[in-house]
Amino acid sequence: MTWAVWRPAPGAACALLVGTGRHVRPSSLSRIPQAVTAVRALGAALSGEKGVFDVRRTTVVAEPADTRQVLDPLRRMVREPDVDLLLFSYCGHGLLGRDDRLCLALTPSSQYGGGGDPSPSLPFTEVASLMRESPARHKVAILDCCFSGRALGPDGHGIHLLTACGRTQKALFPPEGTLTGFTGELLRILDEGIPDGPRHLGLSALYDRLAVVLPTTPAPRTGIFPTGYPAPHQQTVDGSGHIALAANPAHGTQRTPAGLRARGAFAQRLKKLTEPSPDTPVPDPASLPQLVHVLADLARDAAEVLGPLEDFSIDVRRNHAVMTGAAGSPEQAAALLSALVDALRVKSSSHRALPGAERALAHWSR
Repeated sequence: MTWAVWRPAPGAACALLVGTGRHVRPSSLSRIPQAVTAVRALGAALSGEKGVFDVRRTTVVAEPADTRQVLDPLRRMVREPDVDLLLFSYCGHGLLGRDDRLCLALTPSSQYGGGGDPSPSLPFTEVASLMRESPARHKVAILDCCFSGRALGPDGHGIHLLTACGRTQKALFPPEGTLTGFTGELLRILDEGIPDGPRHLGLSALYDRLAVVLPTTPAPRTGIFPTGYPAPHQQTVDGSGHIALAANPAHGTQRTPAGLRARGAFAQRLKKLTEPSPDTPVPDPASLPQLVHVLADLARDAAEVLGPLEDFSIDVRRNHAVMTGAAGSPEQAAALLSALVDALRVKSSSHRALPGAERALAHWSR
């Protein structure tokens, strides 16, 4: 059973988006010009035609110089009656403060020097504490900054969190781009949609997509993440994963040629997560059964829409069989490959896909 995604009424949702990309003396932090561009674009997407927020209840704070410029508008939103959803988003430098807690950089912020919080800066605990005062049924924070995973746990109690990276990782941005890596991919998903996704894009659906797309997207060569961006993290509160942020523009296209191709490209990214890499020498074992599930649905739809022996369908059917064997079901893999080989032989004994299918069949039959 799939739970329905809940879409709040635009008048019952408030959003505050903060971006700090420019730094002034005494700060020695590097500039992130993409930060402000990213939060403005995210605010426009969330309050646009597809978003669930009303533009009149969506506020963007760019380059805050002190905590009041962030906390004052947030405090006004917290006092709003009849609010079902309160969202806070930050993009910029994440700093380590007292007891290694997460602090959000302001334009004059400097690196942590030891003994306390960077001054001036905004500890995330202050944001979370204020958000918890809201009567809103659901509170959400999206953090695109270094060390954002430190917000997970007690510091973010009661708040659905979506973070760009883990507790000790750095969020990355392409120096030549206009958006950060995390928010840029989030915006791309909101813009393109998920062909086999629900009518509205919920937080957990967005996280699941980002968890595949970000680690398989080439990142700046820093020596820290040689292959891709860091994987995002999520903290849910009760059913908060079912909260919708926007309509899914690709809904209903899963069985169109374009939708099938998009699903195939996503399956290839998911497949990369099942293979060892410098970042993940031991891949997450949960990725493989998920890949088998994705390929099974794709193989069925491709066969019905395009035909079982169309090139795309053949490739998907073979991949599905091979991954089924890799997931621990060699007999089922052999049965799937046997059906494919028989069909290819009937069509043409010299079909270009036949040798590979026969080798795969021989392997899993053993």
